[in-house]
Amino acid sequence: MLLDLPPEILTHILLSLPFTLVVICQGVNHHLLALISESIALQYYIHLGMSGLADNSCCNLPVSERLSRLLAKERRWEELDFDFDKIVKVPFGLNIHAKLSTGLFYGVSTNERFCSMRIPSVPDREVKWQEVYSERRIISSGVCVYEHDLQVLVTAQPRTLCTNAAEFPTIHEIQVHLNQLSTGEPHPDAQQATISFETHEEFENPYTEIVCTGDNLIFVLMDPDSRNKPGDQVYVYEWRTGQLKLRHSAPFHSYHYPLVLTADILLLSNQNTGELEYWRIPKNPSEPTPNQPFFILASPQLRSGNTFTYLRCRAEPNPGIRPCDVSKPFYTAPQHAIVVFCIGVQSTGFVGFMFFVHRSSLVGFLDKFSSSTSFTNRPRPVPYDEWGPPACRWINGERSWIEITFGQRFIVPPPERATGRKPLTLIDFNPIDVAKVLAAEKHRLQMGPEFHAMVVQAMDPLNDPDGCFENAVYSSLPYTIRISQEKYSFSALILDEESILGIKVRNYFPVHHRTVTFCQQEDEEERVKELHILHYG
Repeated sequence: MLLDLPPEILTHILLSLPFTLVVICQGVNHHLLALISESIALQYYIHLGMSGLADNSCCNLPVSERLSRLLAKERRWEELDFDFDKIVKVPFGLNIHAKLSTGLFYGVSTNERFCSMRIPSVPDREVKWQEVYSERRIISSGVCVYEHDLQVLVTAQPRTLCTNAAEFPTIHEIQVHLNQLSTGEPHPDAQQATISFETHEEFENPYTEIVCTGDNLIFVLMDPDSRNKPGDQVYVYEWRTGQLKLRHSAPFHSYHYPLVLTADILLLSNQNTGELEYWRIPKNPSEPTPNQPFFILASPQLRSGNTFTYLRCRAEPNPGIRPCDVSKPFYTAPQHAIVVFCIGVQSTGFVGFMFFVHRSSLVGFLDKFSSSTSFTNRPRPVPYDEWGPPACRWINGERSWIEITFGQRFIVPPPERATGRKPLTLIDFNPIDVAKVLAAEKHRLQMGPEFHAMVVQAMDPLNDPDGCFENAVYSSLPYTIRISQEKYSFSALILDEESILGIKVRNYFPVHHRTVTFCQQEDEEERVKELHILHYG
């Protein structure tokens, strides 16, 4: 009989089950309840699953210490009670496009200087800025901190193909530099330290967004402010070998942020059509390159005369990420991450929206709507009303930074031009957290005075007073809301795995009021002058 097995073997069997089944097993009988409740390994396994985290097998801490750290971390996030705060001055003033990724804050301070800073995990750790200089103009940067210790710098050099000096350069030489983040030197795993190619259209000020995960380096090359309206270019390279796996040309203003769904599926949100396009990533450079998406989700239909000004998306961490830091006992599981889509609509004026959907839901739609998949002809887009309402949550608003989510959490940005101090508002889309708060409300559990949480789960219509969309947009993805006791005054908020970063900038003004989006003069740019690190673990 199963229950007659030695506790060690029974524990090993339970650890091979999904954590949800282990929780159910606690209600089978007193013997299993006692075994699971008293087992540190099983409690750690259950709490990892409930938190949407995964164990770091590289860490050498005992399981008891891992469990202790996990419980403390989750308590601090639930109560929005940080264990330390730290103010960091930014002496060189990173521009508004500074980014945060898995514990690294980084960006370009001048056209030739890349700066980065690791967010401290303990209060007494000294903050050190690293700087990398380039002889060419840096147009973008990206990192893969956990998995490859990789830093990617993209530079552009114009080349004039005509003798008329009044003409704009017709092409740019693009170079992708693959460096080791910890040293700033060429990455030892890259067979080519620099990947080079030329644009084929009249780019005035090329710009790119980068994602690196697994073997793939993915970026979208664009020139969103160009009078020439050159087409967007999507590239997927095998970064270790420098071989090109995918190249796709699209009309001007099609794409911006690439989103990795799985190791071999890329999502591109099309700003011209409002469609979410699924692209197959070839497993190796010898495979045929796709020339069209194989699956498409449609966004809600805009009212006649309205247009999308942008459609950006982001989720962290990316699939395939595995931490190499032996000091971290656990990490956020990529498959559970929430994806944020930031949308701008030109109606009677500019209007901004955001909607959220789990990465796992976007992957699951491939099975749910398998009849809409096609690898030969352009597939029929699945209408939003068929896929969106139960899986999404829409809210009003848009912000300059898109680093407002990590895992399943979302930090609500402060109001534009807000005055005075405001509390932090954290939204959590973890369904386990939703269930816990609902259970607490139902059973009227005795909560401490620091507990401030509520659940939103209704099927609500989006507030659309400007009439951006043809029909009412419904969504019902449930979430919890927590509000801090402390109040703060920040220009912006961004979120990472362990911390909330409050940002103070110079010359702050809303993104849609800019006349030039990416290529402002240095003295006109918004500059980050100070970071407030609120660490929760």
